Parts: sequence; structure tokens; C-alpha cells
Amino acid sequence: MSKKNYMLENMNAVEVNKHQNSKSIAFVLIGSCENHGDHLPFGSDSLFPVSLVQLVLDSILNAKSEEDKDHNFIVLPIVPYGVSIHHCDYQMTISLRSSTMISLIEDLLKSLASNGIRRVIILNGHDGNIAPAETAARNIKNEYPDMVIACLESWWTLVGQKNKNAFDVWEGLGHGGEAETSALLAVRPDLVNLSLAPEQTIPNLPGEDIRIYWKFNELTATGSTGAPKLATVEKGEEIIRILTKVILDFLEKMDSNDWKYGISAISGK
Repeated sequence: MSKKNYMLENMNAVEVNKHQNSKSIAFVLIGSCENHGDHLPFGSDSLFPVSLVQLVLDSILNAKSEEDKDHNFIVLPIVPYGVSIHHCDYQMTISLRSSTMISLIEDLLKSLASNGIRRVIILNGHDGNIAPAETAARNIKNEYPDMVIACLESWWTLVGQKNKNAFDVWEGLGHGGEAETSALLAVRPDLVNLSLAPEQTIPNLPGEDIRIYWKFNELTATGSTGAPKLATVEKGEEIIRILTKVILDFLEKMDSNDWKYGISAISGK
């Protein structure tokens, strides 16, 4: 079995049995299919999480000796659609209803639970999935109290917070903006056409303390916000470095306490 064969869709039954044990860590990936401006593909929110998890897990497995490998990672096929109703005024927006997305994530988590997997990390690539993912995770956590469900909800916000000097405008924020375009340049440059990137668009919003539930065509006429023309491969590589460290640090801390936290970490139960 290849040391890097952790993608469920590529594994046969024998390989799954070797990966699946009481300490298996499953990654649930969720994305979207929607306009990201003229310069990025519709699958940007799906393409990056898949590349990110592969880079992270490859780095883990490459760092271990052959004798020390547990081969206990399982990455589910990505859900390529999300809740994108706020983008529906742009062509070929493929959106699920919030209730559908909640049920879908619940069913994925239940399927993992029925297979004895109790350690799950959700990697989300799209803002519209944040609320459904939380609702689904809390519902399943209530049904399976011994299950640990974690989520990297908003990588595009996190990277600018972790490195205040990584980006030139708006901490890299934006839909198809500086950070997202840089991330795609780093992992799928063949799908990025910077010559078609629109000019900088920073939405005129009254502040961050009270949130407006906008539709995207209220913010931009291009399908993109932020400053995509400032994107570079180097910024994309910094994004990957930051997120890899975030995930590796989380895994190390969880592993060090056998995935217990809170009261259970203190009591050892």
C-alpha cells in the first residue's frame, strides 16, 4: 500500500481496513461551485481544500519513519457543492439549500460514526457552508457524544490574521481576491488567468460589529471582491505554510492527549 494512499475514493477494501482503526482521523471536505470572477475556476472552493489536505498529510507521512506510520488518515471525497444562494445572480451558480447541506453533512458524519470513526476534521472552502457545518456538527455531536468534530471554517480569514504582513490589501480578503487567487496560483496555476482579473473592489460596508446578510451582486459587478491582481505564487505558498502549521499543531495537541479535551482531558476519561 502506498504511504500516501489516504484518499477514500482511491482505496480498495483491503486498504480501507488497514487505515480504519480506533484512532482513524477522517477529513470531510466541503466546497462550492460558483463564479469567482473571470480569472478563477468555478471549483476554486473545492480545489484548494483537496490540495491542502494532500500537502498536509504528505508532510506528516514523509516525516515519519516507515515503522512509525499508522496509516490512519482517511480523506472523504470532497462535496463539490455548497450553499451559494447569495451568488445566484451570477451564471451557473450550483447551490444547495441550507437544509440540504445540513442533512448532507449530518449523513457523512453519521456514516463515519457507524464505521467506528470518532475523530473528524471538516475542511471548509466556502463561506456559505460555515453555518450549515456548525449546525450539522452540533446535531451529530449531540447524537454521538464521544465523537470529536473539529472544523477549519474560514481559511481565507485565518491566514490574514496569522500573518498581518502576508497581503497588501484588506488582509487578503475577498471572493476570488488576493488570498484566494494566490492560493490557486500555488496549487493549480493552470486554472488561473490573471490577465482576466478585475480591478480591486473593497465592498462599502458599515463595519464588522453588525453583519449584513448581503447578496453578492450588491457588493460587486464582477463576481469578485478584494485585489486579485496583487496575487502571487509566493503569497499562495505562505498561505499553505500557515494552514499546514495550523493543522499540524492541532493534530499534535490532540494526539498528545489521545484526542481528549476539556474535562475529559483533565480526568483522563
